Amino acid sequence: MKQGFSLKLLLVLAFTSMTALIMAQDLTKDYWYPVIVKGKMGYIDRMGKLKINAAIERAPSYSMDNIHTDFIIVGTTKKVLYSRLAKIVIDKYFSDIMIDETNKLIKVSALSDNSFSIFSSKKGWYDFSGKEVIPVTYDTQILFGGYTFHEGLWCFEKEGKQGYMDTKGNIVIQPQFETSTDFSNGLAAARKSASDQYGYINNKGEFVIKPQFYAPGDFDEAGYALVYINKSDKTQSIINKNGKILVKNIPFEAKTDGISYASFKKGLTPVYDSVQKKYGYMDYTGKTVIPIQFVTAEEFSKSGYAWVNLGGQIEGKGLFAKTLGGKWALIDTKGNQVIPYFRAEQVGRFEEDLAAVKMNGLWGFMNLKGEIVIEPQWKERPGNFDGGLARITEKSATAKEGSFSSFVAVGYINKAGQFIWPIQE
Repeated sequence: MKQGFSLKLLLVLAFTSMTALIMAQDLTKDYWYPVIVKGKMGYIDRMGKLKINAAIERAPSYSMDNIHTDFIIVGTTKKVLYSRLAKIVIDKYFSDIMIDETNKLIKVSALSDNSFSIFSSKKGWYDFSGKEVIPVTYDTQILFGGYTFHEGLWCFEKEGKQGYMDTKGNIVIQPQFETSTDFSNGLAAARKSASDQYGYINNKGEFVIKPQFYAPGDFDEAGYALVYINKSDKTQSIINKNGKILVKNIPFEAKTDGISYASFKKGLTPVYDSVQKKYGYMDYTGKTVIPIQFVTAEEFSKSGYAWVNLGGQIEGKGLFAKTLGGKWALIDTKGNQVIPYFRAEQVGRFEEDLAAVKMNGLWGFMNLKGEIVIEPQWKERPGNFDGGLARITEKSATAKEGSFSSFVAVGYINKAGQFIWPIQE
């Protein structure tokens, strides 16, 4: 990884969950959910009706992602894209396929022997009809940018330099940067060479904030960003979109559970006091508005809530860190307890007004009132609710312990905790 960019580690989380703490259930979508029937994979709808597609049921495996679009990704290391009507959309194999529903585009990664091909293989884009829009000849620095389009632009790399394309495949900003990020609120961080500082460019590729920062953050919706000015400086500063330093040398680190945050959310950002070894929340003025006190403090969701923890233990480091035990509360941006402190081993994020919680070694679900609405009863962590259903998994009785296939017994429950598809393999 290139130096000087600890703030951008947060982008990795985009591969797993991506963002919102509380989402509204959309019953207008025709969701399909992956299941296993006698060792073969297929799909069910939200009513539990089997949707195995005879034309592709002999495929070795499907993606285990829930389907919200018209496409089915078939295969593991060699993937091909089908429609729900069993028609091949792109008659080629890829190491990875990603559906961008917002821009109606499909990102593909070329086949590679590298197990980390999502990072190393060439990338390109197709439209939903299967027509190539951007040739599969480009690289990306996914830790910094380029996972998908942001504000209509895709950050790509060609011959070691980064630039930007639009959704039609037109190069809008020529490759010229050693490192650059996705656009956020009209600006992207960039530097010309590894020895340079970072500045911010507009969508024409012009530096509108001159290079001067060791580590830049993303601008939030209000136009503020957190930056580190010097490599040796462990303090943060806050800037606006004009590049003016509003608050300098704030003696906190902007991170949580070892993962650095790049921006404010709802006007606040979690901050870490390395002396107290605890977290609190800071506003745009650099003032700690929710006192330093937490073992863990998540960033605020779009709905204005965040989980905090007292007395727990952090296990693991960086992206693999998790907080276990202690007392948990869901707070608002004023520090008020929306859900008062309760004891639990782990908590999950809220989706469709329910969050998974682990108590006494078993997982169940809690609502926004702090009520346990589905009693803890499963050893393995459930999936989040999506379209009204949550995936329940158990270890296979036949799979080898520790193997990827050790979680192949799959079922689904509704919000009443009733199985609409019993656990089976």
